[in-house]
Amino acid sequence: MLELKHLRSIKAIANSSSLKAAAAKLFITDSALSHQLKDIEQRIGASLVVRKQQPLALTEQGCQLLSLATQVLPLIEKAEQTLLHSHQQQSRLNISVDCHACFQWLLPSLQQFQQTWPQVSSSFCQDKDYNGLPLLQSGEADLLLTSNVKVDQQIHYQALFEYEMVLICPPQHRLSQRQSIQAADLAGETVISYPVALQRLDLHQHILAPANIEPRQWKHADNPAMLLQMVAAGMGVAAMPYWAVEHYAAQQFISLRSFKQALWRPMYAAYSTNLRTSTPLQAFISLILEQAFSQLKGTRTLRAKPQ
Repeated sequence: MLELKHLRSIKAIANSSSLKAAAAKLFITDSALSHQLKDIEQRIGASLVVRKQQPLALTEQGCQLLSLATQVLPLIEKAEQTLLHSHQQQSRLNISVDCHACFQWLLPSLQQFQQTWPQVSSSFCQDKDYNGLPLLQSGEADLLLTSNVKVDQQIHYQALFEYEMVLICPPQHRLSQRQSIQAADLAGETVISYPVALQRLDLHQHILAPANIEPRQWKHADNPAMLLQMVAAGMGVAAMPYWAVEHYAAQQFISLRSFKQALWRPMYAAYSTNLRTSTPLQAFISLILEQAFSQLKGTRTLRAKPQ
């Protein structure tokens, strides 16, 4: 039966001027290569090399075997690289998030994961704009939690859940008396957001822009705690996930209102297609789902497939 070493040998012979040179490419001795060549010829019952000719020349049967080697060896090498990459990735879990407020439910999931999978090194990696897709594409991140889907054949998007975005304002604010909020209600208001591009803000992209409404002013907060404090202090209004603010609304630090056309946003787990069968990764995603449905209010199952 032919083996991979036989295919590698015939390829080396075809690309060398002598058996000695071919043996050097294979990191074996001349005698070992000669023995291997005779072994192949005995197996197939035909000569593969025209002897006593310089440079070396392959017989018809040798050319047939070379053709097989040319087809098979690249496939084997690609499979080996894929398996090696998958094994290396399973020893770590670098997580990136596009959502500033995700850590409220993500950290408990990660703590459980670290207890169950202590052999997997886990950490967060972020860029200054909370845009994790380039990190995922470069291999720096293994998992990206995002609401946005970018078509890429090398990335798989797994649906997790969807959550409601609501408007928050001070309890004494005029909008706290509304049953629901629409875009026109925000004309002339100061809106507080994270310091990212407008097109990445759900309030702008899905509420204001479609209605061609601009607020009076945008202010920035670097993190959820600062944003909530600014709203409670009467410095403006903001859009936040319901699960991130319902506790503060119950304590009357802020008021929250749904939009007239409820704004539900999806959450996906994005990762390389090479990691679809990664047991640690899928275990972590299961913990995320468990945490979301047991602890987060204002979430529901996401059934829609990413477009």
